[in-house]
Amino acid sequence: MRKNANEIIFDEIIVLGTPALFTDWRVDRASVPTDMKMYEVRHADEDWGDPCQLARGILVDFYGTILTLQPLALPACGYLNFDSSRDWGYIDDDPCATVAEFRSKYAGKAE
Repeated sequence: MRKNANEIIFDEIIVLGTPALFTDWRVDRASVPTDMKMYEVRHADEDWGDPCQLARGILVDFYGTILTLQPLALPACGYLNFDSSRDWGYIDDDPCATVAEFRSKYAGKAE
């Protein structure tokens, strides 16, 4: 079951240097505002708590969904491996929890 992005409480993260919203739900792409990009995240085979790959869609080993205002450069293969210890972190200082809060906080900052 996919959830409406506007009804989810997210965690704010930085992924690959880019601010993003994260949820462990699958999100209905049609509910994502047109100025935002949606990616799904895969977890490592050996550790379900270790996010390790981004793609436009994940079928197996789904970890969660992220939304960004800036597009993330995916290679031609359509997925991007990353190191969660270096490329993934949670925002603890005044984090956004909704799509509306995130868009307001980062309005005009997307490149």
